[in-house]
Amino acid sequence: MPRPKNELLRQMLGKNELNQVICNYGACKKRVLSGHAANIQRHLRLMHPVIYNSYIEQKNASKCNGNITKSAETRHEMRQKCSRKKSKIELAIVEFFTKCERPLGMLEDRAFKVLAEPAFATLNMSVNRNSVLEMISSYAHKLRAEIRDDLSGSLFSLKIDMATKEDITLLGINVQYIKERSIQIKSLAIKELQRGYTSEYVKTLIMEVLNEYSINIQEILAITSNDNTILDAVKELNEDLHNVLGGDETFNHKTIKKESGFDSSFEEWLEETDLTSYNITSVLSGTQTIQLCVDAILQNPEIEKNLDKCGTLMKELGTPDVSQIFGPASYENKRNDCTTMYEFLEKLPDMLPTNATLYLNTDEWSFVKELLAVLKPLYNATKKLQKEQLCYSELYTVIMNIVFELENLHNNKMAKSLIDALNMQKTKLLEMEIFNTAVFLDPRIRVCLDATQKSRAKQYITTLYNRVSTLKGDTTISETNDSVMTEMPSTAEERPLSSHNAKSFVEFLQNLDTEPSSAPVSYLDAEITLYERQPRLPLDANIIDFWFYQHNTLMDMAYLILAIPCSEVSTERLSAAFQYIFADKQNPLSAANIDNILVVKVNGVFNYDN
Repeated sequence: MPRPKNELLRQMLGKNELNQVICNYGACKKRVLSGHAANIQRHLRLMHPVIYNSYIEQKNASKCNGNITKSAETRHEMRQKCSRKKSKIELAIVEFFTKCERPLGMLEDRAFKVLAEPAFATLNMSVNRNSVLEMISSYAHKLRAEIRDDLSGSLFSLKIDMATKEDITLLGINVQYIKERSIQIKSLAIKELQRGYTSEYVKTLIMEVLNEYSINIQEILAITSNDNTILDAVKELNEDLHNVLGGDETFNHKTIKKESGFDSSFEEWLEETDLTSYNITSVLSGTQTIQLCVDAILQNPEIEKNLDKCGTLMKELGTPDVSQIFGPASYENKRNDCTTMYEFLEKLPDMLPTNATLYLNTDEWSFVKELLAVLKPLYNATKKLQKEQLCYSELYTVIMNIVFELENLHNNKMAKSLIDALNMQKTKLLEMEIFNTAVFLDPRIRVCLDATQKSRAKQYITTLYNRVSTLKGDTTISETNDSVMTEMPSTAEERPLSSHNAKSFVEFLQNLDTEPSSAPVSYLDAEITLYERQPRLPLDANIIDFWFYQHNTLMDMAYLILAIPCSEVSTERLSAAFQYIFADKQNPLSAANIDNILVVKVNGVFNYDN
């Protein structure tokens, strides 16, 4: 009986014009000694190791069923499996040169080619600088499309950072929103600024990025930034926004339908609406808010005098012996920044014994100790704001925690001054409708607001809901009704003992209802009232989870407000951008390629299980 033919292996064979047996896999076309299974296996092992390993696995598995030479897997299935493996390898290449920060120059290293090219050849892949950049560009395009889908038809907030190194200034534009029970911060773009840039130029760059993602200026709720040029650009964006609201002919002719059933024209609605609530709100980061408090106490003449003495030590210690500790930052930056100031003063007692010429008297040492005690809670809060993605309302808890820690520093004059500065900043923040509403929508700290602040928050929520509805094309708006926001005490009345005075059961029930009649209540007002009746959550509760399980319109409004950025997590992305710019000056990457790499590095999620 003849030996059965191995159909799986024979599917890969063909013949050329000389009637020689060749390999038909991919673009191989190399000659095989014969159609014998052993010769085919030898060719696969040498030239196509991935296919060879797959075949051996199937061969070993089939031994259990007594079928060695037959395979149920078709040629189409083999190609699908190879295609999946190729996709995973391409994904790994993208991750290798983005997330793992490997330099593209290693693609030209001879050792890398010797190691990698045989594996790539088996999958008919060409891996070089250009092909890798194309893979990264393709993946970046996919990520941008996903972000575009997430942002479509809703409000969101931006975090815009600016940093300068040597003669290059970069602008980082990020978007932050809540999705799948977590805060998502995505990088939209990183742009290099021209020298002598202005707020008008920065505004133009921001608009270019927004247009790339098909984002309308009306969809921006807030922009967080600490740079004055960016803050000026936000003012100019607001001017453009007001022109859009007042000049959109299509919008002007719409009829606005209120929940009460009455209609009004756009002009009437515009007169009743405070357009400032439709502004793009400028927001300072939490670290900048804390720094403003530090700057306030440093203006005290006595504190400034003692700090100048410490500044002299900073200059004296700014030698090569300590440069590795502090880096190249200047004395002025160290003195003004609370983080670097604390880190220096904390090390100062240990460094003085090695510098015999330096001296601090008893009063000056007392000043250093008091200042360290005051700066410690601010330092810890700043580190938290630099590393964690926080809800906007968390800034209130950060400030209050600092205040309570400082109140425990008895007989510390600087602590008293700093508490006053923190309370002043807290008051200014609560005067902002958007921050006041964020605190109201935080079930852990809502109780900190007084009745007036709560009423303002409810009005802003209604305005925000109307803004979102208009953005989505829904012309039904909610009307603010303060009378239904507060529970009215019921008056004791005698209940009717029979139905003699009622013509129907409905009327009978109405007679039993002692609650005062009020204007029609919107669904949103009802949700706010129910939210206020819920008990306060502990401070360590997850407020995103709390709102996730509400499943109502108020949840959507809470997500918009709480997602406003207050931390500095995104600033590290500009440092990564500088690394790519200065890494290979002989073969510099284009701005578009750097943008693609950083979009993938920051936003990419690499999953090899599927």
